[in-house]
Amino acid sequence: MSRRVKSGGEGGGAMPATGAGLIRFFEEDTPGIKVGPYAVMIFAVVLIIVVLAGPWILKLITGAGG
Repeated sequence: MSRRVKSGGEGGGAMPATGAGLIRFFEEDTPGIKVGPYAVMIFAVVLIIVVLAGPWILKLITGAGG
């Protein structure tokens, strides 16, 4: 009988009500486009490359410089 009291105590069962389902709530009800973390990282890397290579690309296109 003491086993039932231990298994039904604090250690087992349902999740606490403080954070259960907050992420799911915001994912379902937030308006706007859904962008994953990998897409954001790829976009950031491409943007950095374009910014760093921009002057070189412009120099090739316009033929300016030496």
